[in-house]
Amino acid sequence: MSTPDPPLHRLVADLARTGLLTPAALLLDALSPLDVVNCQLARFSRPFVGGTQAEPLLSALEDTAAWAELRRLLARQS
Repeated sequence: MSTPDPPLHRLVADLARTGLLTPAALLLDALSPLDVVNCQLARFSRPFVGGTQAEPLLSALEDTAAWAELRRLLARQS
């Protein structure tokens, strides 16, 4: 992804505000082999969160490159 998605930036900012950057980064690194499954889970969840604040984030995370970008953003913030 050339330009990070704003929902990913908001997620990282929220994690930083709550002090959960390191745990989130560790969890995402541990789950990195499952990025394809994570994308499918994001697609599966969209109908359940339609019209909520979570919908843009799940839409962004439907691509495996977005998971890598999220890990990169978390590493840059830590």
